[in-house]
Amino acid sequence: MISRRKALEVALEIIDSDGLDALSIRRLATALGVNGASLYHHFSSKEDIVIGVVDLALAEVRGVGEPGASWRQWLPENARALRHALLAHPALLPVVVAARSHGQGARLLDASAARLLSDGVPSAVVMPLLGALAAFAISSALHETQSSGPAESATEEYPSLAKAAAERGLNADQIYDLVITSILQAIDTAVEQQRARWLPSIPVPVEGAL
Repeated sequence: MISRRKALEVALEIIDSDGLDALSIRRLATALGVNGASLYHHFSSKEDIVIGVVDLALAEVRGVGEPGASWRQWLPENARALRHALLAHPALLPVVVAARSHGQGARLLDASAARLLSDGVPSAVVMPLLGALAAFAISSALHETQSSGPAESATEEYPSLAKAAAERGLNADQIYDLVITSILQAIDTAVEQQRARWLPSIPVPVEGAL
């Protein structure tokens, strides 16, 4: 019997090469050289396969960063890895967006949330921080994988736009790094401003008390 991981790897190859609509139980079974019914030992439906494929494609993101590194070091690496994974598998972008909209992406965020909390990040800012970085990673990947926009297709009809596009001083990776750095700095500032309200107060020992 074929393993679940092998089935997901082949499903990911099909989606990457021919798109999400190209995946079917029949095509996956044919690619694996098995009977379609055997796939139901691992999956309940095509949708179940797709969810597993997303988990597989983003698995490397959850392991980014040295175990002892502070959240300010590993979280930007995590955000970059998420964007790179999405760019490597653009056909999965609609699934990732839908998963976030229906709350099905919680598993992908749980490990990061746990690590932030263990690093002492106030619980009040954990979800705003993770949400902002994930949203920007997805929007950045969507922007880069969409068809050429006005800046890329500018002609002599729009000389200023064509000049700006040709002479852009920052590439997509650099812009992404600038924005995630700004997000982290903004969160740091918010924590400092709201420290008394967001962080639990530490009782001050009374002198002479037992």
